[in-house]
Amino acid sequence: MKQKVFIIGFQKTGTTSLEHALQHMGYRVYGGDKNLMKFTDIKELQNYIKTTLKHWDAVQDMPWPLFYKELYNVFPEAKFILTKRNTDEWIRSVVRYFASIRFPLHRKIYNVPCAEGYEQRYIEVYEKNNKEILEFFKGKPNFLVLEIGKNFNYQTLCEFLEIEEVPSGSFPHGRNNKKRKLPNYKLYRDIRSLYWNYKKKY
Repeated sequence: MKQKVFIIGFQKTGTTSLEHALQHMGYRVYGGDKNLMKFTDIKELQNYIKTTLKHWDAVQDMPWPLFYKELYNVFPEAKFILTKRNTDEWIRSVVRYFASIRFPLHRKIYNVPCAEGYEQRYIEVYEKNNKEILEFFKGKPNFLVLEIGKNFNYQTLCEFLEIEEVPSGSFPHGRNNKKRKLPNYKLYRDIRSLYWNYKKKY
């Protein structure tokens, strides 16, 4: 088993790219788990985390970033990575991607119906969680901040994970194709949101 690695950055901060990088290096990465939001007893939650992650090397995706303290209490020797990006860039990316789709998980996290039209609330939650994470891990050697546009690369990641053989290829990232540019248009986002809200009965 590899040393566990927990990605505790919010969505749209390069978490998927980091997941692909870890998978390229042989890590088994577990995604988001909505069940985390159901627990009211801390011991039951920690037992669930311990059991669920028994055969996984890493985690990423929401709502894991909200449970960094529980992850630390269960696996204090693990490596923790906070992925970040400029707040303005982050909220623009969130709105482009999630638009007005009323995801139940997002409503629980942000306490508003959707991203578009409620940007300030999303920003408040995003910045507050990042600030609390930075304060919690201050001075802890098993913590790293990876910020898009600054140090998002294999060299920084491998040094932190104490991996000597750094992959030679470029770090994984999304492609700027025509389909990915469509969400820049509000009409497209509105139609897509109506479709998904109707289909999923959100």
